[in-house]
Amino acid sequence: MGTYAIIYLKKPEMAKEVNNLLKEKYNLTYESYNGIEYGIFFTQEMFDEDLRFMNEDEVGKQNLSHYQRPISKETYYSLLFGIGNCFGDIGTFCVKISCIAEEKINTIKALQEFSKTPEFKKYVNIRKSKNLRLLLNTKI
Repeated sequence: MGTYAIIYLKKPEMAKEVNNLLKEKYNLTYESYNGIEYGIFFTQEMFDEDLRFMNEDEVGKQNLSHYQRPISKETYYSLLFGIGNCFGDIGTFCVKISCIAEEKINTIKALQEFSKTPEFKKYVNIRKSKNLRLLLNTKI
């Protein structure tokens, strides 16, 4: 378990724009699969590609093998974002802060710098975000 921070954007459809801004301004690198760039904020395109992978790819079909294929959007959405899951929603970034993985250090540093800019308040839903202050005040 542990403690997680979830950053919500004001609008989920801003995720791609914010990912691009963070990539350009803070030199973050993202992985791409099937032409979809997996930035830190979860996008609708990422959800759609993940669902396609789960339903069509042989490796993806091995995940959640007890579910009948095709898995519907509604079912997959509830599996990712339903009660008891820490992923938040489309347009969110979720990170474990009670034990920070080494690969998340640059991302957290970028978010800490980003939080000092006017764009941060433009994009981030500060009230809805969880453990945001704790994340931004974490010494790395």
